[in-house]
Amino acid sequence: MLLLCPLAAFGGRSESAAIVFTVGSVLLAFVIRPTILGQGPSRVLDRILLAASAAICLQATALPVPVVQLLSPHVAIVRQELALIPSVTAWRFLSIDEASTRWAGVVVVGAIALFFAARRIVSSGGMRRTVRGISAIGFAFSALALAQAATAGRSIYWRFPTEYDGPLPFGPFVNRNHFATWVVMALPVCSGYMMARASASDAANAEFVSGRTRLARIADGRMAWLGAAAALMLAALLASMSRSGILALTSAVGIFAVGHARRATARRTWWTVGVLVLITGFALTRADLPALAERFSQSGTGIRDRLRIWSGTLPIVKDFWLTGTGAGTYRTAMLYYQRADTNVQFNQAHNHYLQVAAEGGIVLVSLVVAALTTLGRSVRRQLETESSGAYWIRAGAACGLLAAALQSLWETGLVMPANAGMAAVLAAIASYER
Repeated sequence: MLLLCPLAAFGGRSESAAIVFTVGSVLLAFVIRPTILGQGPSRVLDRILLAASAAICLQATALPVPVVQLLSPHVAIVRQELALIPSVTAWRFLSIDEASTRWAGVVVVGAIALFFAARRIVSSGGMRRTVRGISAIGFAFSALALAQAATAGRSIYWRFPTEYDGPLPFGPFVNRNHFATWVVMALPVCSGYMMARASASDAANAEFVSGRTRLARIADGRMAWLGAAAALMLAALLASMSRSGILALTSAVGIFAVGHARRATARRTWWTVGVLVLITGFALTRADLPALAERFSQSGTGIRDRLRIWSGTLPIVKDFWLTGTGAGTYRTAMLYYQRADTNVQFNQAHNHYLQVAAEGGIVLVSLVVAALTTLGRSVRRQLETESSGAYWIRAGAACGLLAAALQSLWETGLVMPANAGMAAVLAAIASYER
């Protein structure tokens, strides 16, 4: 439900949806009482995550003026220019827009609480049930997105028109790239679950069992609808025309296929290839291939636009190098810093790592790098020691996280609560300790 609700509420883009997501995540963590700051590598990751949330909360906390001037001297200049009135208070914020930073902090706290709760749930035997839920949500919303793209125009759910010009909305998201972020995380873990079921069936087969019997054991009703969910998600991803999502998923799958080929037996490899061919074939029948080819042919324009946005972001990083402008304040900061092109406002950096540097400075960047490094080491260790069929589910979750990380070089889809919650659950699946 915590994955479904923000996704259905337009990705959780409103403040009320973000608050519901965070309150629900915190309540879930309170009820199941997950182990936090336990033993081993997870303890280090827990400390880093708590420190990151504390750093964001500090940005939205009023501090004495001398302290703010010492840590971030440009805050007063930008806030005064945006407000058009001089500030005479004795207390100031490190954030140039404390309301936006509080909203971002709410999303971060909710995602971290959901990570702690999900790690406890999947380590207690709820991993497969969780993945089935993710697959069912992906099946439903991918079908919705395909139908909506064909008939709804600029309206989400055929009723709510979007307030922005430009590309059409896709599924429950205003931005099609944000929908792609959700799919590139959900699709690999669904496929990993299918691999896990095939692995369990192979282990149960003896040498004298016929091929027809093996196929019947694998191709049951659950496997059929999992395959349908994977096919619909891939079809929706192609229909979204999200270049960043398609390239990120392709790259992540290729990396994992090469790095984990030793785990696949010859029989399972052929079965997997056959299923992937069927899924891809169905997805391609639903895709507008000429339009997709034209979309990729325009990549040069997209690169030039990104370079212009990135160059306009660098002055923010330079002026707020230590503590940043405040989480969630990129759009507000560009009201002051955007000089080159004033026809369209840059509301995102189109590179999540650069946006973190602008909004959080060295403090938040160092914590994010430490968290990603620690998580990566934990995931690698668990994959190397996992000997059960859960290996493929863990590998699928790790593949989805890698796809989201690669897409973040081009987009900022993880700012949406629905995507942040999905990333938190996948991180729990990939890194939990047995």
